[in-house]
Amino acid sequence: MYGGMQSVRTYISIASGLIGIVFFVWLRPQIDFNANGPLTESSTVIEDRIQELAGKLSFSIDSLAVATFHQNHSGYFYQLRDSVNPDLTPAQLNENGAHIQSWISVVGGKALSGNLTGIQSVFNSTGRLLLRHSDAGKLIRLEENRDFPNPTFIQGDSIPSIGQQIVGDFFEYNLNDYITQTASVYDTTIMLESGQEIPVNVDSRTEEDKRENLINLSWIKKEGKPGPDRLELGLVPAVREYDDQLGFRTEIGYKIAWFAAKFADEPDDLNSIQNNPDDPFFQVLIVAAIILALSVFIIGFVIIFKGQVLWRRALFMFLTIALGIYGWRFFYGFFTYHRFYDQTGMFSSVINDGLFGIIVGMYAAMAYVCWEAFARKQKHDQLAIIDAAWQRIFFVKESGAAMLHGFVIAGVLLGVFATGVYLTNTVYYPTDSQFGYGEASIPIKMLTINMSAWTTVWMVGFGQVGFIAGALKNWVRPRLVSIVLSIVATSLLTATLGRLIGTSGDVYQDVLIFGGLSIILVATYHLFGIVTVNTAWWVFCCILLMMPYVNSPSSELAAVLWVQGIVIAGPVLYSLVVLKWGRSASDVGEYIPDYEQREAQHLRVEREIEMARESQYKLMPLQPPKADGFDVYGFFLPSFEVGGDFFDYVLVNDTSGNPEALVMTMVDVSGKAMQAAMPAIFTSGLLLSRLKENEPHEILTAVAEPLYNRTDRRTFITCCIARYNIQSGMVSVANAGHCKPVLKRNGVAEFIQTPSPKFPLGFKADTRYCAQEFRMKKGDVLMMYSDGLPEAENEHGERYGFDEVPRLLESIDTELLSAYEIAQEVKKVVQKFSDYQLVDDTTIICLKV
Repeated sequence: MYGGMQSVRTYISIASGLIGIVFFVWLRPQIDFNANGPLTESSTVIEDRIQELAGKLSFSIDSLAVATFHQNHSGYFYQLRDSVNPDLTPAQLNENGAHIQSWISVVGGKALSGNLTGIQSVFNSTGRLLLRHSDAGKLIRLEENRDFPNPTFIQGDSIPSIGQQIVGDFFEYNLNDYITQTASVYDTTIMLESGQEIPVNVDSRTEEDKRENLINLSWIKKEGKPGPDRLELGLVPAVREYDDQLGFRTEIGYKIAWFAAKFADEPDDLNSIQNNPDDPFFQVLIVAAIILALSVFIIGFVIIFKGQVLWRRALFMFLTIALGIYGWRFFYGFFTYHRFYDQTGMFSSVINDGLFGIIVGMYAAMAYVCWEAFARKQKHDQLAIIDAAWQRIFFVKESGAAMLHGFVIAGVLLGVFATGVYLTNTVYYPTDSQFGYGEASIPIKMLTINMSAWTTVWMVGFGQVGFIAGALKNWVRPRLVSIVLSIVATSLLTATLGRLIGTSGDVYQDVLIFGGLSIILVATYHLFGIVTVNTAWWVFCCILLMMPYVNSPSSELAAVLWVQGIVIAGPVLYSLVVLKWGRSASDVGEYIPDYEQREAQHLRVEREIEMARESQYKLMPLQPPKADGFDVYGFFLPSFEVGGDFFDYVLVNDTSGNPEALVMTMVDVSGKAMQAAMPAIFTSGLLLSRLKENEPHEILTAVAEPLYNRTDRRTFITCCIARYNIQSGMVSVANAGHCKPVLKRNGVAEFIQTPSPKFPLGFKADTRYCAQEFRMKKGDVLMMYSDGLPEAENEHGERYGFDEVPRLLESIDTELLSAYEIAQEVKKVVQKFSDYQLVDDTTIICLKV
């Protein structure tokens, strides 16, 4: 039954993925900015054309720098929809050659030291010319920077022939398909068809004055002819002086101030529309991203503080993501902005990129640490696959199933994404970084495409979906509520971070589009696991990044599509192979991290200590014995969970069953905690078997030999036993190296001296102990204690001292207090003196008669 349900689930998943792919392919002409308009030229080819054009325009770019970028013009696209036809699609416009995307190049000077923040920043800082080519490679815009010398120069004084030469020969437009319109200088308009030439006097004029002599030329396309509808050219008179081997000479000509090849309704400015940073909702998204980053770092540091981190994995995450981010930015800068920098600017750029990579790498490592901690706590389904991979065990059946499910989910994501873009009446285009579509400017596309995909997948998979879903599942008990909150949070964050695709919509439309994707990702996380989520997002991103190369006529660019397709197919083949011949994750064995092993061992030790603690306390009396003629009370304070001290008092009855004597014993084993507890428990057993039958000195003599034989030579056991005869008041005390008991009588407390030998138990096997006898009177107090009392230390490291013990007992009003109250006063003194941090076990027995 279960197998049948699994089969049905698999078939439904595959069908959903196929339907999603069909929807994406069907809707792509209407939503993809590159539909029917793939990249036909690379940035390298565009720059070769600029170099060729520079020679025609009489300047060299050897001493200048050139950088080329790709742009999508969503503003122009929507203008066409609004003014021409609301049903226009990117595919239709690309087929007709509309300039909804183009290459923009900056020709400028070198040796800049400041940071450049964008194309316009480069042009304003050092640019000489700004050129824009269509995807077909035709020059469609040229603009000079009036803050720097214009390097172009075309010799001649015939404006019609110069215009024909520049536009027709240099820019390669067929002017036979156009009607020459007008040329204007100052307030005069002259028909160029008349052949009349415009005389321009350029003698002794400043550069600004020459600008006033701007000559505007324009051509209108004939009906039915291909190409832009209008060509416009601006010329400025110029003079060049030469002093070379041919002698001094002067040439008169023109500089190109600007050029535009425009379709009807095409604006002069083709720059893309970006999200409005002043939009309050856009600011909400930024705040959400900041909160996510802070949460990841705070929780990550807490987990590290607890020791619940596998450093090898965290370091791998940090290095790979940091190098991926830094590498992509370095390669992009190397082929674009770096060409304009001097050594100082280059160093500054490399440092900035490195710091950015380190920060993002730290975030990724922390996100992974957080996810893994939550996943282990929640017994995540695919954690075993991750563990196997970290152990370099890749041939696992479950990993193949997880990745195949990821490919299916990727199809669903494509379908949901296409539907969301279509329903919001927007279009999408690649925007893989803060620079827009930077990939187009990098020649080594196969490397940087996968850098982008790798870093984005791990950032979204672990840093957003995995972290958010894991954290909310841990903190929010109703599972449905945690899932809904995960979807909302992931929608806000995916619309802001980790996306390689831009849309022409506003932030609200973006949240709706990526909200649909978030529903699929969160559901996939809960149904399958993190491996499936990461695989799905990787395939989804790779396919969208491949779209600009579909049907490209350039063999170089078409190769990017095919090679990346092979890269995507690799995991599919791997999944099929391991599904058939791989081993099960259960055969690999459950991986238990070191910190979990340490924690389990720590808990085991704690349980053992608790058992020893309970056993030790069970050996000690719960209540003191009661009879006429005496009052007794004792307590035990361990410095650790268990200790090496032990005390007991038992009542001995005569043959008639009447109380005859009280026997008290106290033991102190050298060492601390379990090291001392076990010998203490063993000693207590030996003593308890003899307390009622023998005299104190006989008991010590009897247990000396077995303790000597059963303890190591580093363990010593001190013991004091006192027997109080209720009828006669006689006390017999035997001491084996223990602290001297104190007797208080008539307000004066003194040590009780016992005869030798005083060796601790376990020191010698054949020791014969002796006892000291004395009579107690009414009101006397006898106190037995362990060395935890005199050796208590205060915050300055000062000990309480043996000599202070009698003074302590003298300071207590023993006449008015019971044995219990006397013992409690002693406890308060020792605890207060040591600031409740005992350095040794402390045991007290007080006998009052």
